[in-house]
Amino acid sequence: MDNPYVQYMYSYPHKMAYGALFGIDLKREVSRLSGGENSLYFHIPFCQHKCGYCNLFSLAAQGEGQMEAYVGAMRRHAAQLYQIMPKDAVFSDLTIGGGTPLILPGRLLRDVFSIAREYFEIEAGKQAVVVETSPNQTTQEKLRILKEEGVSRISIGVQSFQDAELLYLHRFHTADAARKAMDLIRHMEFECVNMDFIYGIYGQTKESLADSLRQALQYEPDELFVYPLYVKPQTRLFAQGAECAKDAFELYRFVRGFLQDAGYLPYSMRRFVRRGPGQDAGEMPDSPCGFGNTLSVGCGGRSYIGNLHFSAPYAVKPGECQAILRQYVEQKDFLGVTHGYRLSLEEEKRRYVIRHILFGRGICREDYRKRFGGEAEKEFPLLLEWIRDGYAKMGEEYLFLTEQGFALSDFLGPQLISDEVRRRMEA
Repeated sequence: MDNPYVQYMYSYPHKMAYGALFGIDLKREVSRLSGGENSLYFHIPFCQHKCGYCNLFSLAAQGEGQMEAYVGAMRRHAAQLYQIMPKDAVFSDLTIGGGTPLILPGRLLRDVFSIAREYFEIEAGKQAVVVETSPNQTTQEKLRILKEEGVSRISIGVQSFQDAELLYLHRFHTADAARKAMDLIRHMEFECVNMDFIYGIYGQTKESLADSLRQALQYEPDELFVYPLYVKPQTRLFAQGAECAKDAFELYRFVRGFLQDAGYLPYSMRRFVRRGPGQDAGEMPDSPCGFGNTLSVGCGGRSYIGNLHFSAPYAVKPGECQAILRQYVEQKDFLGVTHGYRLSLEEEKRRYVIRHILFGRGICREDYRKRFGGEAEKEFPLLLEWIRDGYAKMGEEYLFLTEQGFALSDFLGPQLISDEVRRRMEA
């Protein structure tokens, strides 16, 4: 194959396939939160600088006044959702992402947690709470707030311990700043620490990548996410004519072997988890369901309620992001759903297959039968082609990717995109 890196399938359908929605009664939709456990996501879109590869909804170099206005809008947003939510809705976890959440001043960071407590009953020690950070924003003061607020998992974007590679990525921290941040994080003894790294950077070698990974392992992280570099339109690297490294796939195979030898299990193409005491080297976790509900607060997050996916319009350019942020801050009614995607049964099946085949153990054949009354491999014959080509295997309980298949997740996964979703993304 010419290029094993087509697209990262972290969600389906992609936000670029979203479009105008009409006649959505959000109160009726959120009734689906009743009784079950649901996820909560808070989006903080602010960053110190925009990274060279970033094509996410984020804004750099915003003042404290704008941050305060945004958190105030989040509170109004949450209050309106609270008024229409079923009273027996339970939220099992909270993720605060961005952007860089820890760029908020301490008082605003505490206010974000107070919103979670007041409207969604998120309490320290009661639910899993995940927060993303970057080295320059990781201070002892902010980490102390996270500990007091019951954060159980912290994820830090290190990307590399090589200053030249960080400079190429337009990351605005140094390797030394990352080391200092990790020292602080480890001293705080969070339940789970994740470190993010990137491979396929121009000028990166196996030796420099190995050095970054060795430095990372000194901190004994519980998880590592290792991403290939994608150069996407509307990013700084794209404007400079940068390209993904030609040897990226070779580097990935090196990473996989390196981390497996160090005792980390590959739970997906990107996620490596430190093997626990007595855990078998081939043991895999149950796959994510892909049908859980997620309610988002903030103008950059996505909500998934049943077969309804919705969010603010997708934007990357600073001017467009600024306009969306301004509209959100000035918004009076947060319950109107006008942009998103309503999944058909066919698309729900497709989402299920994508969310299971690329992660963990794979597709539980019995669970698929119970949900949809059929066989995944018959409804998606592409899976049988993968089995024939050695990318997947059919077990008695699970249909799962082989090691070769996992390595090619960004090549195989996009093949499952429906024609309709693909047309909408291209449009």
